[in-house]
Amino acid sequence: MRLRMLLWIAMGLALAVPVAFTYAPPQGHPAIAAKRGLEVRSVSLRGNFHNQEEAPVKPGSGVGKIVLELAGGTYTYKGGWPNDRGTSGEPDPQASNPPPTGPIPVVGPTRPQPSGDLNFEHDPKLPKFVSLAADGLSVRFQAEEGSVKWAIVQAEGRNYPMHRQLWQDGSEIWRVALPPSIKNYRIRFETAQNKPAVFGPFDANHPLVGLDWVGKSIGYQVFPERFWNGDKTNDMRALETDEYRFNETWNQNPQATKPYLSNWSDPPGELHCCHQYFGGDLAGFLEKLPHLEALGVGLVYFNPLFDSGSAHGYDTHDYYKISPKFGDEALLRQVLDAAHAQGMRVIFDFVPNHTGLGFFAFQDVVKNGRASQYWNWYTIRRWPFRPGDASAYDTFSGVGSLPKLNTANPEVKKYLLEVAEHWMRFGFDGLRVDYPQGIVNREDFYRDLRRVVKGVKPDAYIVAEIWARDPSWLQGDQADSLMNYAIGRDIVLRFARGGGVALYSGRRALTDLARIYADYPEAVVGQGWNLIGSHDTSRVLTDLGGGALGDTPSPESLARLRLAMGLLYALPGMPIFFQGDECGFTGEAGQYPVNELYRYPLQWDRCHPDVLEFYQRLGKVRAGLAALQGPAFRSYAGEGAVLAFLRGEPGQEVVLAAFNKGSEPANLALPGGTWRDALSGQTFQSQAELPAIGFRYLVRAVP
Repeated sequence: MRLRMLLWIAMGLALAVPVAFTYAPPQGHPAIAAKRGLEVRSVSLRGNFHNQEEAPVKPGSGVGKIVLELAGGTYTYKGGWPNDRGTSGEPDPQASNPPPTGPIPVVGPTRPQPSGDLNFEHDPKLPKFVSLAADGLSVRFQAEEGSVKWAIVQAEGRNYPMHRQLWQDGSEIWRVALPPSIKNYRIRFETAQNKPAVFGPFDANHPLVGLDWVGKSIGYQVFPERFWNGDKTNDMRALETDEYRFNETWNQNPQATKPYLSNWSDPPGELHCCHQYFGGDLAGFLEKLPHLEALGVGLVYFNPLFDSGSAHGYDTHDYYKISPKFGDEALLRQVLDAAHAQGMRVIFDFVPNHTGLGFFAFQDVVKNGRASQYWNWYTIRRWPFRPGDASAYDTFSGVGSLPKLNTANPEVKKYLLEVAEHWMRFGFDGLRVDYPQGIVNREDFYRDLRRVVKGVKPDAYIVAEIWARDPSWLQGDQADSLMNYAIGRDIVLRFARGGGVALYSGRRALTDLARIYADYPEAVVGQGWNLIGSHDTSRVLTDLGGGALGDTPSPESLARLRLAMGLLYALPGMPIFFQGDECGFTGEAGQYPVNELYRYPLQWDRCHPDVLEFYQRLGKVRAGLAALQGPAFRSYAGEGAVLAFLRGEPGQEVVLAAFNKGSEPANLALPGGTWRDALSGQTFQSQAELPAIGFRYLVRAVP
């Protein structure tokens, strides 16, 4: 039964305004095209306003333009995929750069003021209202802001007080955590007009159940080829397995640069993006495992480990084989056993949308055409063709070395599910799905993937590479979490950057957090994959003003890094960071082909000891505060440069996490009682001074 007493709900909805995006080829581009035999075939926009799907930009008078209707808020768009390509389907190194990644602010029209109506909404069948996490049954309802004076849940002859958890955009969320055994309940409250109301009874027999171990963990992302070279004897294997062997549009060009090996500290070269190899491997990971242990890491996420044709590994040649440049299955077994012995879980990168040119099915199509039994594993436009020619078959983002799989084909789906099951049985603890929205039969595919993965290991963790806020993936039938760039970059990074309150205030940050936490089931919030930077973004310190690759970061940028990570570690879910962030490394997006400089090999001897000590200490503090490891989150204050929220169940251990992005100290009024800063040991009553560009984890003192 779903109760709705309204026609319009101000919960994440907003009136839309038109926003125009334009693209104009730079001067000289036609001459370059004519000289190189290149042409701009298409221009498209990708962003979190449509799940990174391509939105074609229509040409007109030399300028392409697209107009989108966007609600008020802030959006990011991705410019990391060049669209100017030659006949090989590879990006033109002299072509124009795509637009930089956002964010872009969109100011929406004014919302209607709260009407004073109740606008009650609750449905136990919707996980955002009822879910099970941290041994508590979370029950929530939504109402018009200010319309409820008090609320309780009645169950099994007892009254359980509810509290106002979140408020945003004219609505608010009320919440209580019940004993997990409760199956039936009523919601009773009194309105602001002193009128009693009772709704129910409700049935909560099959709630979404969260993975409590995730919120108790700290995550670490490993990009193996650039992590550490522990075994120099396998370095040459990178050249033996590179895409160059299969890409005829590349290897038949006498002027093209071939893949090559570099020493660990060599500068980024011409093929740094994808085919300059430095020798990172699984043996190197084993050597550095104590480093992760000292950080308090509880989960390791490996970028692709399987046989592929590049340094990044997203062009799979063999899903069942460890890349020889990294090692073999025996070494991988050592890695998993060693990590598990330290209490760490390990997940792998799963790429179901596309393969590399060396994948057996694609090679069979190249040789046999329509006679190939794998012809329908891909969408082929013409045959014969030269591998690497993106115009001959469907690809990922127009890249000729990434032919797109036809996952509507039951044989392809069966193959991919068997791959996932194989590696789960090998010993992995979950997987991250690359570009999941590219799958044409998304719902069926990911429901079956979840069934297979959870069938091997019920507490396995499934993360989808979705950049935007999108609850549709998180209803208990597909992913456990998204890659929460919508939290890490759109909120945490924006707040930590500073730049004046007018750009992004504490109130706006608190509202944006509330919007996400109202939309997502609390069980999902508690198992969130929270990150700011990854292998797909600039390094966090660079984003915060720390400079380009190799630059010496300023004291202010380091302070803002500490602020950002303090905020990330305080949010419900798992904080996860990209290798080297804990050393204060910088790295930006360069120009093709020497781009993605955030993936430069880790120069361990240049690790900033003060930054590393901060990450280690922050991990220990978080591990000692149970309130930071559960799902409970309550809005507290957002004003000017200050953002504050409460963690933990009311009446139990509570942490008041408070942050000041301003360049001057700020005061925060405190709830009654005595509060101790878990980082400095200072105690406060009535109010606490927040240091400039700083934060405090204030723990309520137990009498």
